[in-house]
Amino acid sequence: MEMNIIKVWVDDEFVNIQNDKGQVWQERIVDYPRLRYATKSHREDFEYDNLGIHWEKLDEDLSFEGFVRNRPPLQMTVRVCPDI
Repeated sequence: MEMNIIKVWVDDEFVNIQNDKGQVWQERIVDYPRLRYATKSHREDFEYDNLGIHWEKLDEDLSFEGFVRNRPPLQMTVRVCPDI
């Protein structure tokens, strides 16, 4: 499943993704031991492509499909339309 993910960020509890429609999904860091026990700087050192997120130093991968499978998004971000 391909998604147009435009933003990926990591906080102290979650790995977060946002698509081009403003929808946001999360995965809990505690569910992934390599992420759970990693330093903050190692968790923030990732790359992503159209399929998922990769942490090379941690040898960890999360697919975007896993974020959205059978789950609605958490929120929609507000999009401001330009004046016409």
